[in-house]
Amino acid sequence: MSTNRTIIAPATVPGRGGVSIIRMSGDLSKSIAEDMCGELAEAWRFKRCSIKSRNGSKIDDGMVVFFKSPNSYTGDDVVEFHCHGNPTIVNLVLEEAVNRGAVVAEPGEFTKTAFLNEKIDLVQAESVADLINAQSEMAVVAANSSLSGQFSEQINRLLDGIVKARVVVEASIDFPEDEIDSSILESIKEELQGFLAETNELLSCVKEGVKLRDGFSVAIVGPPNAGKSSLLNLLAREDLAITSEVPGTTRDLVKTSVNIGGALIEFVDTAGLRSDPDGPIEEEGIQRSKEVIKKSNLSLLVQDATDIKEFDLGLGDSFTVLNKSDLLEGGFSNSDNTFYLSCSTGQGVDELLGALIVRLGMGGGEETVFLSRQRHEISLKSGGRFLEEALMSLGEGQVLELVAESLRSAHAALGDILRPMSADDLLGEIFSEFCIGK
Repeated sequence: MSTNRTIIAPATVPGRGGVSIIRMSGDLSKSIAEDMCGELAEAWRFKRCSIKSRNGSKIDDGMVVFFKSPNSYTGDDVVEFHCHGNPTIVNLVLEEAVNRGAVVAEPGEFTKTAFLNEKIDLVQAESVADLINAQSEMAVVAANSSLSGQFSEQINRLLDGIVKARVVVEASIDFPEDEIDSSILESIKEELQGFLAETNELLSCVKEGVKLRDGFSVAIVGPPNAGKSSLLNLLAREDLAITSEVPGTTRDLVKTSVNIGGALIEFVDTAGLRSDPDGPIEEEGIQRSKEVIKKSNLSLLVQDATDIKEFDLGLGDSFTVLNKSDLLEGGFSNSDNTFYLSCSTGQGVDELLGALIVRLGMGGGEETVFLSRQRHEISLKSGGRFLEEALMSLGEGQVLELVAESLRSAHAALGDILRPMSADDLLGEIFSEFCIGK
């Protein structure tokens, strides 16, 4: 499904470097490249060449490689120029190609073309952007799993099963004179129950994938002088926040992102919360702290183990961290939600971080196999709801037309994950997130 546009754009980041790659895709790619570089080598083989302008002057010495349709990233003919990493050279190559009929690509247009040419489905297209933007090891692994088609395979299996059930149900509607065997209806019911269970399992996995894609946020809260800023500095391994014996030192939010166990977690040091703030600036800091708590996946309530203060603010999911444990006399031990540590010595921080990863759902022994987006979650919820409707209709002995309509809706909802029926607006939104050369 060629778009009849020959598009071109840098495939490497702007700036100076050893090599820059310029990608061109479309029907005119080969002829433009041969006009600029001479005859190309056979597909998938590099050729050293002089890249020349229309007046015959040499722009650069480089390499050129041709990928013949349909065996290319986009499914159309693709050419890549490998030249020296000089922005001026890159711009000259782009200008020469544009003068010969190419157009500068829009953000994500190469991957959008691959989707339209059915080289990849929409989940795989999204995972390309996720892989480029991944900021942790777990996110990279999960994005690669999506790109390889693991999530798509599970959705396709569900769709295949629903299609078979639809065929049986709709055939029974089309031929009412042939009374449908009750055993067949019971078999369909069992199959739909299995599809619903699989949909719910995927939904749970998708919810974790959404968290992994978006990253995690942990609020560090507590009374003044408990060691919140010291804990942030310990986690970041640098002095990001000012520490002082004077209460109310932290007035604004201080944030740092830390890679823990392969997951990226943003820790937010908040203003000390107390009932008698010293002026409007501290009051504003406390208000911002409360807003951070609402938005965070988890809160760490930091207390001075030698001087625990009353703290009745609702935190939701939280751990209590008892700092300055090195000053305590006698023994102490952690519990499920309470951890002793010392920000001055680092004692106990590993235990806290291990529990933190498990609580966030990233360390329970179950691997999140793909990154996910909110639209995947919405489609799976809709698909599950329509499967439940179909099962209810079968169980209550309602007319098969209702069952067929529910199955059709489930099919459409789950199918939207891979290839939406009316996709123009959605595609525009998704591919606008990409960089120009992808």
